[in-house]
Amino acid sequence: MAKPRLTKKQREMVAELRHLTSTLGLDFDKIITEAEPEARTTFLQLARDQLTRSAVILKYVLMDEFLSAVIRWHYFGKKRGFLELWKTKRFKSFNYFILEKLFLLQKLDLVRSIHDTPKWVSSDLAALNELRNGIAHSFLPQNRRRKPEWKGQSVFTREGCDRFLEDTQKLTDFFVERFWGGSREDLGDWSDTTSPKRGSTGGITSVRRPLKSSGR
Repeated sequence: MAKPRLTKKQREMVAELRHLTSTLGLDFDKIITEAEPEARTTFLQLARDQLTRSAVILKYVLMDEFLSAVIRWHYFGKKRGFLELWKTKRFKSFNYFILEKLFLLQKLDLVRSIHDTPKWVSSDLAALNELRNGIAHSFLPQNRRRKPEWKGQSVFTREGCDRFLEDTQKLTDFFVERFWGGSREDLGDWSDTTSPKRGSTGGITSVRRPLKSSGR
């Protein structure tokens, strides 16, 4: 297989990634070849734990952002995208002084008051919140009364991490299909709702028409 040709920017990023993985102790090949034999297991466990923690926190902030987007659409509609709304003082104030002060579960409660939300979504988000709190606020979360588990399996095991990633992907699919693509309940009579678009940041932006609330 031919070696891919990288742009200058891509080569710089690859060099930066190599530097970061080495500096942060995540280069397991380097650990194997350079660490003292009696220290290899410890260093490999630390690298695994740090990668796992990063994955949990990333999934947490992604779900938090999904909930925030649904809340923003409820109060500001979808006629204008977020990039445009961020230029307005009203939208900035809403984000800085309201959304930023709400925790994930508080945002979930607000979204549930606006839209019908499946029980499994609420349950998984609550479990994610507990897991994130455990690993974010403890250097040794394994010593906590509530262990860093996902549905009965340690998230620091291959099986537990795979289950965690599979379930959080289902959460991602739910938010994208329900609120970006639109369900029948939310779409209502809006016939010109478009598919998700990708903005300059690489994330999914907005759908044109505002969602109808369930009136809960």
